[in-house]
Amino acid sequence: MPRTLSIARARITVALCLALFALALSLPAAAAPTFTILHTFSGVGADGAQPQGGLLQDIAGKIHGETQLGGLNGLGTDWVMSSSGSTFNTLYNFGATAIDGQAPTGGLRNLVGDAEVTGIDFGVAQSGGSFGLGTVFIADQLGNEITIHNFTGGTDGGVPVGRLLPWVDGSYYGTAADGGQYGYGTVFRIAGNGSFKVLHAFNLSDGANPLGGLQYGNDGNFYGSTVGGGKFNEGVVYKISPTGSFSVIYNFTGGTDGGGPQEALATDFHGNLYGTTSLGGTGRVGTIFRVNQWGSFTTLYTFPTASDGTNPKGSTPLASLTLSTIDCDRDLFTTPAQVRRLIWQRATGRAFTFGGSAPVVLYGSTTSGGNATNSGVIFSFNVSTKTYTILYAFSGSDGAVPDGKLLASFDGNLYGTTTAGGANGVGVVFKIGGVLSSAAPLRGTFQGIHRIH
Repeated sequence: MPRTLSIARARITVALCLALFALALSLPAAAAPTFTILHTFSGVGADGAQPQGGLLQDIAGKIHGETQLGGLNGLGTDWVMSSSGSTFNTLYNFGATAIDGQAPTGGLRNLVGDAEVTGIDFGVAQSGGSFGLGTVFIADQLGNEITIHNFTGGTDGGVPVGRLLPWVDGSYYGTAADGGQYGYGTVFRIAGNGSFKVLHAFNLSDGANPLGGLQYGNDGNFYGSTVGGGKFNEGVVYKISPTGSFSVIYNFTGGTDGGGPQEALATDFHGNLYGTTSLGGTGRVGTIFRVNQWGSFTTLYTFPTASDGTNPKGSTPLASLTLSTIDCDRDLFTTPAQVRRLIWQRATGRAFTFGGSAPVVLYGSTTSGGNATNSGVIFSFNVSTKTYTILYAFSGSDGAVPDGKLLASFDGNLYGTTTAGGANGVGVVFKIGGVLSSAAPLRGTFQGIHRIH
């Protein structure tokens, strides 16, 4: 499979981002949310079962994702489908050999946010491989897949479950939930040729068991969280540089601030990071929080505990949050600043700015609550007004337990998956329309040519 991103490809990436921006500007104002099941997984055969992790969307609108189980070998799949759900194809069946990866999680990663640009995707499987403790793999759109690292459970870590993050040095950065020098997980860097380096080994006092991947800051560092460890053993938010300089910026107490964060943080590229906790808060079933890159922490919302146990507003959020932007801040094209501004202005007719100040709206899910079926909800949260809104409550037959990051599409819809429920009980792909609006900005900074070595 090709592994080099050319200048021409980088320029295509810019064109994609500009096209997405133009489409975002033309979107109508948000209407009442509409819910549509696009695909129901069968649990047998080739389409897979229990989809999980973030989705990708290509410029043709096709949705790319993974299942943890099912497929021809029962050990997970990579798949692609049209945005209407009319076509669905399995690209790869995991477990094809005795040393193949199994149970891919976290979601595939290409180059630009949740956009599928090059056709070459990086991902992780949480089990399988030569030592049974997971792999890093590269997959293309023709059904080819190669393993570039087998986790041993030793100093390199084991059981990777978080989505990988690309960087301008040509490498991908990720986390392993277990193993490492102290047995509490690692942060690692890997290149397309399999060159692997451990950047940090968690030692419990500085965090334990990172279940989510990393996120960009606007300062050249990465940010992440651990589900446990830290000063109060309720998890931490940490900062790490591409070379491995590490520090904890916040320790969760398990009280009103929450505890047990499980997924990657979201960023507004203005120094603020957003996330959820699976525990704690005044309702003891999770929170939404904001923390800046210097450790200043705010609990934005606490999920309430209902007396009847159904938690009508939802409870136990496990997925990463999605911001109300289609994110091109870390685009893969570099030109002098004045040229960047000229390209942007000619393409959009709008002044070029580095980021924006529009109100942040967060989209997310809970794995339980919502109604009597306790199947989870999709929600939005306006950071400026502190308004929490349920967009959809699952009932089981239409899906249950949504725990993958939502995709904010350039077509104005939210796309997502559930790991359970649906007609066959093993998950669905869904679309929620009437949510995104022309107020949702697309950021336009173009930074760094990315080469997959």
